Amino acid sequence: MIEQKIAAHTGAFLVCGVVAGPLYISVTAIQALTRDGFDPSQHRYNLLTTGDLGWIHRTNYVVAGLLTVLFAAGVGRMLRQGRGGPWGPRLLGLYGVAYIASGLFPADPVVGFPPGTVSESATWHGMAQMASRSVSSAALIAASLVIARWFTAQGLRGWAWFSWVAVPLSLGAFALLGVTGADKATTYAAFLVPGILMWVWVTALAVHFYRRTEWRVATSAPVRQGTPA
Repeated sequence: MIEQKIAAHTGAFLVCGVVAGPLYISVTAIQALTRDGFDPSQHRYNLLTTGDLGWIHRTNYVVAGLLTVLFAAGVGRMLRQGRGGPWGPRLLGLYGVAYIASGLFPADPVVGFPPGTVSESATWHGMAQMASRSVSSAALIAASLVIARWFTAQGLRGWAWFSWVAVPLSLGAFALLGVTGADKATTYAAFLVPGILMWVWVTALAVHFYRRTEWRVATSAPVRQGTPA
């Protein structure tokens, strides 16, 4: 009975990881398509935190971050043993905290967005916001590498390769694109690939661990006396 309760609580934490990615991407996409003056080929998505409607994306960041922190707690219960067990969840938690920080500190407006902006300035909260975005990427790369190592130790090489490709390699390819001197429109369009893959990995990881939790609940359920097989 105790083991069932622990598994059920762990499952609730893991569901947060299932929800976080689709919710964040959906809200971001709606904002990008409906905000007056926003052009995905010219503007970074964190600029959606600016302006009168900026509170929507700031809230989006905070909610996604909180859900990810809770998800990390669930992953911590799943990776108690094996290589990288303690550090994978901690780095996932840091990824979530960085998202929360991104919601607390709005970005600096740029010329043309929000509409009516005619000059740019660097503020402390804008720099803090940019720093939080860098921390989130670094934390997720580190988390994916550590968890890939855990998957390898468990003999789950497919999941290990998926962890490598979805986060470190996709972000590395995007960084390489920037080094080649690609224009802004190409660079911003290309970011959609790692930007979405990062959350696809988080969501897939959550579903995978949740299924393992459900299996534990099913196999640990007591068999009632007199119940026909």
